[in-house]
Amino acid sequence: MAKKVFRDYAEVSESMMEGFAVSKISTGINAEDSGMMLELERQIDNVTIGVDVIYNPNHEEGETPFMVSDEFVKHIE
Repeated sequence: MAKKVFRDYAEVSESMMEGFAVSKISTGINAEDSGMMLELERQIDNVTIGVDVIYNPNHEEGETPFMVSDEFVKHIE
């Protein structure tokens, strides 16, 4: 499986996100119970590709509140 690398949402191209559907939503993922993670996925042949999107409204100064992972392999059938 590929390693997940997160980056600022401003660095993500629109075309990278095309074709993904939300597969799971998790809330309360930070210490303040206010964060949210969206798990996105799409099928390419027999491989499920994933992208995780994390939003942390209580981010520290200098941190990015909205991060998107690189594509990674979630499952191979």
